[in-house]
Amino acid sequence: MSFPPFTRAIERRMYVIGILLVPVALFVLLSLVSHAETDYPNSSRSPDEVSNLAGLPGALVSYGVMLVLGYGGYVVPVLIGLLAWNRIRGQRPVRLLVQAAWLLVLVISGISTGSLLPVLPESLRFRIGGILGFYLGGQMAGVLGVDRSLILGGALFLVVLLTMLYWCVFRRRAVRLRSRQPGRSP
Repeated sequence: MSFPPFTRAIERRMYVIGILLVPVALFVLLSLVSHAETDYPNSSRSPDEVSNLAGLPGALVSYGVMLVLGYGGYVVPVLIGLLAWNRIRGQRPVRLLVQAAWLLVLVISGISTGSLLPVLPESLRFRIGGILGFYLGGQMAGVLGVDRSLILGGALFLVVLLTMLYWCVFRRRAVRLRSRQPGRSP
């Protein structure tokens, strides 16, 4: 009886983990998309009257994620999807950590800045930022003032977004074009 090499067994496990994470990402996405503030546990309705498409577990997940991250919670299924894709493709975890770090900086700067917008009512600002964004935005405003915090947070958000776009779109395109030049090996 011959056993596969150790690394091949690890690759298979990572692939299976990636496949199993895809439904988790879809479940969290479905939970967030169908989030309703009138669902249990956020209201006095019973757990049997949940309108979330993912049922009671989906209502609980969406409540927790939206409470902590606000609208930034929509990044959670993206992060799970990135992890799944990383495991399916067998890529190095370092790449995943870099992508996740950039995405988290983008989300945290966005929810912190969004929770400071003075033209919005406080309840909407809380929905934008959740507990984390509201807390971080308040700390920034306490140190820098609201105006400077908005400028700094907005600038950080734009810089991170443009950097992510550059690395994901334009740099890849440039690398592909260089590899297609005559006389170069792909």
